[in-house]
Amino acid sequence: SLPANIGQNFGNGNPLEVLDVGRNDLTGEIPENVYNASNMVNLVLSSNNFTGQIGSDIFTNLFQLRILALDDNGFSGPVPETLSPLSQLTTLALQENDFVGVISDSICNATVKGNTPIQLMSLTIDCEE
Repeated sequence: SLPANIGQNFGNGNPLEVLDVGRNDLTGEIPENVYNASNMVNLVLSSNNFTGQIGSDIFTNLFQLRILALDDNGFSGPVPETLSPLSQLTTLALQENDFVGVISDSICNATVKGNTPIQLMSLTIDCEE
């Protein structure tokens, strides 16, 4: 599992921009303090065995994210609507999880700088009704 103190010093001006722990067979839930890294640009947790729900307010500090890769894990529950304030987001990978429900229109219709649509990579949750 990812140690609970992995993000202990995140936030408060910490310059960490990239956290890529993909393909490490990590288990458990993501420690909440990971979501305090306000300078985070790439958060890649792909191809592990993370579980739990992605809370509706955990991404409020990660407004600079460009890449959010949570694919190929065991996340469950609804996709939080709070992903929509991530105006810099270019890649959103959520496939191969146990998410339920539909992605909000605010995410499906979101744009980034230059009015370029967000690149939804092989997203298994349908934006269509």
